[in-house]
Amino acid sequence: SKDLGIQLTEEGVIHHRLALPLSAERASGEALDGQLGTLLKLYREYRRCPDDKFLRKWWENAKRALQFVWRNHDPEGKGVIRDRQFNTYDDAVYELNSFIGSLYLAALRAMEEMALRMGDSATAEECRKRFELGSESVAAECWDGEYFMQPADLETIEGRNYGKGCLSDQVVGQWWAHILRLGHILPSEKVRVALESILKYNWMERMGDFKQNPRVYAGPEDSGLLCCTWPKGGRPKVPILYCDEAWTGIEYQVAGHLIFEGMAERGAEIVRKARRRSNGKLRPGTHPSGVGNPWNEIECGDHYARAMSSYALLLAAQGQDYEGPAGRIAFHPAIGGECHRSFFSAAEGWGSFEQVREGTAQREAVFVAWGRVEARELRFTLPTEARELTESRLLLSGNAIPCAVVLESNVARFALAKPLALAAGDRLLVEMAWRA
Repeated sequence: SKDLGIQLTEEGVIHHRLALPLSAERASGEALDGQLGTLLKLYREYRRCPDDKFLRKWWENAKRALQFVWRNHDPEGKGVIRDRQFNTYDDAVYELNSFIGSLYLAALRAMEEMALRMGDSATAEECRKRFELGSESVAAECWDGEYFMQPADLETIEGRNYGKGCLSDQVVGQWWAHILRLGHILPSEKVRVALESILKYNWMERMGDFKQNPRVYAGPEDSGLLCCTWPKGGRPKVPILYCDEAWTGIEYQVAGHLIFEGMAERGAEIVRKARRRSNGKLRPGTHPSGVGNPWNEIECGDHYARAMSSYALLLAAQGQDYEGPAGRIAFHPAIGGECHRSFFSAAEGWGSFEQVREGTAQREAVFVAWGRVEARELRFTLPTEARELTESRLLLSGNAIPCAVVLESNVARFALAKPLALAAGDRLLVEMAWRA
């Protein structure tokens, strides 16, 4: 609410630093990744609301922020940004690139979805048009056969750029799109190859074999993911800042993205080794015991916020697709599909989700530990060989819940006859059996 409230100017700029007290002058200016990220966060928060009141409150302000981007960064309406793009690396990149470019594509898709829900067909159509043009341009111009780079003549542009480098953040917008269930915003096969290239070129099994600069976040025996490398040469004389560091916030982002793309074990390996760096027994700390805090993942300061990208690991692993206003609850586990249990949160409650698969039978359980969870539709993924449901039941306290069940590909969709409000202590059971 602060980003689209007190931080938003009449022109549509979202100041990227929140000055305190709130009566202080707003003076930090635009950071384009943050400007686009705010639109993505709005859609994220809307999906976790019980209705559309929150979105209706902030919709016009979100449009103002988007229209600023259109006027100042995409005036030709082609879905690409080629001018100055100040960002989280504390400097600007210039010309077309998939780092800011993918965030823009994801923001266009998110704004399209929100516009449709607000009945704003003109904005939805404009977002769709720019998205389709931009996606085609990024995929064609930035792809080098292995990853998405920055196809610019670095001798003629300003800023700290990465050019032919393999940036770990290169498809961060696609990661956002998966979190928001927007589908692929860039060709799926290229995205997967890009992730494999990030691992191939940026992952250091032993950080002692590399000179970290300007800050050191890993010991010699630690593993880490460098922010950017230049495996094919062409490193700029003044490269993108922090390229030679390893940040857990980016490591968790890449790991979660790998899980979303079906490479769960490779994502889990990044998490295991990134977490090992913060093992309190391996790091000295200020506590009298002499051990470090395993929850303090330092970047530009203690307990740095970027590491909260780790929450998307849960969303990716459980395959959660929740949209509160629509009453849709879906789980498609990417890890532990045979026996899965995880925490979930909803608009007005939280609890746990369980899935057990034995032979051609599958059982789901949605348990509400606190608050309330309203559902109108449930979706669960069966094995790919499932072609026909032979049994499907939805039970609450032993009583069958009236619903229509459809198997679409290998996803079972339960459309409830009327909304179901689950209260704290309720356990909703789903029982299914199928044949190939």
